[in-house]
Amino acid sequence: MNAVFSAEQRKVLLRIYFGWILLALLWRWMDVSMLSQLEAPVLGNVYKDLTFWLFQLLGIQDGLTAHSGIALVFDIILTASVVLALARPNGVWYPRIYCTAILLYFVTHTTYANHHYRPIIGLLFAGIPFAFRSLDRFGWSFQALRYYVLFLYTSAGLYKVFRGSWLNMDQMTNIIENTQLELLLTHGDGWHAQLFTWLLVHEWAGWALFFACTVMETLFIIGFFTRRWDVALFCAAITLHIGFYFTMGFFAFELIVLDLTLLPWGRILQSFGATTKVAGASPSDPTQV
Repeated sequence: MNAVFSAEQRKVLLRIYFGWILLALLWRWMDVSMLSQLEAPVLGNVYKDLTFWLFQLLGIQDGLTAHSGIALVFDIILTASVVLALARPNGVWYPRIYCTAILLYFVTHTTYANHHYRPIIGLLFAGIPFAFRSLDRFGWSFQALRYYVLFLYTSAGLYKVFRGSWLNMDQMTNIIENTQLELLLTHGDGWHAQLFTWLLVHEWAGWALFFACTVMETLFIIGFFTRRWDVALFCAAITLHIGFYFTMGFFAFELIVLDLTLLPWGRILQSFGATTKVAGASPSDPTQV
């Protein structure tokens, strides 16, 4: 099977994806969320995840955070791997170093944050296609990311459907009360708190937004059968992220990098002059759009 993308297209895509990743890491530096900024934590939670337990048994989390110098070196390696991947987009070793480092970061940070912050998964998976030198493997793994994105949204929607939460008129009210109490008490005069207050008072509006979210997420199942609606699904994904921010004060910037797989990169790169010719692939090949 021929590659979906050319070498030139892969290089452009790497710079787009790793540029996004770099912004996310810089934001985490400013948010004091890197391992060297955790100040040698001792209380963690490995949940019921076998991967987390394996890392714990091997002492990886403690080894990366017990000494500030080791944690700082690790954070520098993680960030530098992204910068060097951007500087040398034809290589694969820097993306491979990044993929290994971000896995260690994800497990360690999640353990000591005592909160399974799922959007980091976006950073975890986004670099995987670029770890392959073969264009065939790169193309297939890039397309696999698309299906993973479809699974994320579809499963979220179906979970709400089968759990019956979309039928509960007070579902959004409960979410706001459980997640935004601190904001309502400390910054009650702010616009965001005022919006939450309005949604609490007008319960029907909160339910309508939750119902709309359920419908939009479930509709991602269309992508498993056709790519025709991918751009619309991408717009739906961005709309959901914006909606999550306004209604729950939560913006998953790290996860949006995976949403980019829904864009028609073949046509986009062609319009910007990137080489689109791939051996054995015709311009009408649906995998090119």
